[in-house]
Amino acid sequence: MSTALSATNPGTAASEPGLAAGSPGAGAEIADSLTDSLAAATASFAGSFDRWANRKATEAGISAQRLRLLNVVHCHGPQKMADLAEALAVTPRNVTALVDGLETEGLIRRIPHSTDRRVTLVELTGGSVNVESQFRAFQDSIGSLFANLGEDDRRTLLRLLTALRNRMHAEGDKPTDAGATAEATVAGND
Repeated sequence: MSTALSATNPGTAASEPGLAAGSPGAGAEIADSLTDSLAAATASFAGSFDRWANRKATEAGISAQRLRLLNVVHCHGPQKMADLAEALAVTPRNVTALVDGLETEGLIRRIPHSTDRRVTLVELTGGSVNVESQFRAFQDSIGSLFANLGEDDRRTLLRLLTALRNRMHAEGDKPTDAGATAEATVAGND
């Protein structure tokens, strides 16, 4: 079964003709078909979730990238620009543009590093009360996505997504603070 077909209807993998349980090679064909369906469903979900989350952030009054940057600084304290670029998985140029905009709005400021004059840190300003309300509104929207899942289902989903992400990291994908923050948030709610 092709990935394009499984993306259209991921639930059809086991019902394809020629994949009867007793037929020769059926196990491998079913496994390949299931893998294709899982990959297509995951890719489809990831894209849909990104678009949905960006829309919810905009509804909360801020872009998702700006919200993520502010959240990293809020959770981890003053950050170097290079560390922010890595945490957000964007280029340093993108971080500079984000920081410039947020600094213009008075939400963050650049400060010198206490021991290294070559390094500039980014920290939240006292004007971040609005950001907290925007982040709360965004978090409420995210929470509503999972509202129909029971606690056991949510924990299972978290465990499975974490296991898959860890596997990708073991194969060379770099973790970001966004994922670690999500796990810490859920772990803190235990």
